[in-house]
Amino acid sequence: MAFNARSKSARGLLLLALGLCVLNLQSWAFTKTEAPRAEASGFTAFIADHALLVSFVLMAVSGAVTLLEDSQTPTPGPAEKRADYGTFLMMQNILCFTSGFINALCIIDMGMTVSHQSGNTSHTGRLIFNGGAKFFHLMCAFCAGSFFAGYSKSDVEAVYQGRFSPNMLGSTLAVVFGCMLHHCKAQSGINDAASESLLLFAFSQGIQNGVTRRCTSIPICTTHFTGYLTDVGTGLGLWARAMARGEAPPTLLKVLLFAAGIFFFCLGGVAAKETHGPYGMQAALIPAAIMAAVAGGMIPIPKPAKAEKA
Repeated sequence: MAFNARSKSARGLLLLALGLCVLNLQSWAFTKTEAPRAEASGFTAFIADHALLVSFVLMAVSGAVTLLEDSQTPTPGPAEKRADYGTFLMMQNILCFTSGFINALCIIDMGMTVSHQSGNTSHTGRLIFNGGAKFFHLMCAFCAGSFFAGYSKSDVEAVYQGRFSPNMLGSTLAVVFGCMLHHCKAQSGINDAASESLLLFAFSQGIQNGVTRRCTSIPICTTHFTGYLTDVGTGLGLWARAMARGEAPPTLLKVLLFAAGIFFFCLGGVAAKETHGPYGMQAALIPAAIMAAVAGGMIPIPKPAKAEKA
């Protein structure tokens, strides 16, 4: 009964997040601010004037949503032997697309990456005495998101089996909050490479990757792809060696999984380029809506056929 109550409350929060997306789409979200206004008033001004504090509060709210998790993660076996491999591949690709979308928007709009932190780590080191803190802050925000995914013991199979995922809902809310903060700052000033909204976007990506990375079939990375590129290369190398020696070649299903993830992350960048012009950073509400659908188990997922009883 307690779990059902928590589940209903969490689904209510999901509907609230979707409602925020709809309201944003209909009002200010898809209206790009051509030039910053000199003065803002009321709620907008308050958020803009206290952007850092607000970003921390909103990260805490998003993180609190993940604590609704009640992990019941099964052990499905190796990725290439999963009965639902097609669904597994599809859901990975969807999340890679949303991550690529959000990351590219942040690059285009504010010149910073939020989904992968290798570059931010290098920049922190080389600019440690001259502006490196802004890169370090994004690393911390990403790590904080992953912390919540671990602390809540996220159900890492929920997104692949069409079940409700509070962690993905928390990730979604962080993106919506990031868009809100970005808009409020745009009304009062500018959003540059040190914009507080970046913290929320990085926090969101940390939660998402914290969920997918712990997949029991194989560590799924939906936000960064250096490892995927390595696995594609080594997988093809092992396959080519076996073929050349006349041996039984290994399956290429893992290679397909990794290559598809890279492709869909790149496709998210294409979508970001096409939507940023007319909609600005508020185009991030598009991947947020997709993430909300994944969080609520609203993506149609075919169930694997059950084995017939003898």
